[in-house]
Amino acid sequence: MGLDRAKIDATWDPSDPIFTPRERVALEMATLFTEDYRAISAQHIERWRHFFSDEELIELGCFMALADGFGKLVDMLGLGEPDQACVAEI
Repeated sequence: MGLDRAKIDATWDPSDPIFTPRERVALEMATLFTEDYRAISAQHIERWRHFFSDEELIELGCFMALADGFGKLVDMLGLGEPDQACVAEI
């Protein structure tokens, strides 16, 4: 198993048909969570529940919080450069 390079490249466009509807919802959730979590409404959550169980939503949210928080910690401590990226930035 691994990440499909085409999907990694397409994450900049969650509407890309390479993604399944479930993957699009996860990308939407991640985008809103990291860019404007206060914009997440009851309607979003209701729609997301059509694709994910409550347990899965919690797991996704915990991972998003960890990834977003880690990025902020690295920035806060000055441990990375703004243009620093790995081969597959996700």
